[in-house]
Amino acid sequence: MKKVKHMNSTWKIKYPNRNIYVMRDHNCAFSAWEFGRKNREIKPGARLLHVDFHDDYLEPNWRVPEVKNEREALILGEKLEIFEFIKAAEATNTIKEVYMIGDYDNPPEDVIHSYTYHQFENEHRMEFFRPVNQSFILDLDLDFFNLHAYNNIENNLNGNPFRYSDEYIKNQLGRFKQYDDEGDWDLITVCISPEHCGGHQTAQEIFDIFIEFFGLHEEEYVHW
Repeated sequence: MKKVKHMNSTWKIKYPNRNIYVMRDHNCAFSAWEFGRKNREIKPGARLLHVDFHDDYLEPNWRVPEVKNEREALILGEKLEIFEFIKAAEATNTIKEVYMIGDYDNPPEDVIHSYTYHQFENEHRMEFFRPVNQSFILDLDLDFFNLHAYNNIENNLNGNPFRYSDEYIKNQLGRFKQYDDEGDWDLITVCISPEHCGGHQTAQEIFDIFIEFFGLHEEEYVHW
């Protein structure tokens, strides 16, 4: 697998046995979800848990058309900005309901928001997993584990390589992985976001922890 510093903006892989899609830039999550719907990995109108330092919840500047095939999904995903992919997926009815975890100053009003995982676990988890005929997606941006999320450092692009400890990151990942082990996630998307992790080196460190903790070292992956 390429090192983070060598990944271009369209780099993305999938672990097909686990329905885990990994990408460098987050706009590709739109394409992953459309792939998942087309391949019946998820049902239309899925419920999303978006875990990210950024809410990424802005409308695209153009009308999102119906996605007819995987090629169109790829083209549209690459056309989106990195903060438009959730709204775009709502427009195609791939995503119906959105929950978020992130320390935002102004959380979007039309989502269910938790500032921390602890709040989600205690206030929203039971309701989140309640529906029986709905698919569940975990969308994780690795910049969630950079300290800038809690130190109000706004100018963090490539310049704030301060992350949480390995133990803290594993503790947080453990809570998301337990639902994977129990079969609750129908699909997982993971964004590396090196610029917002504080640079390539820090992003690589966090990505390596994720790969190890989710047991993906021995899993086969494909480029998509």
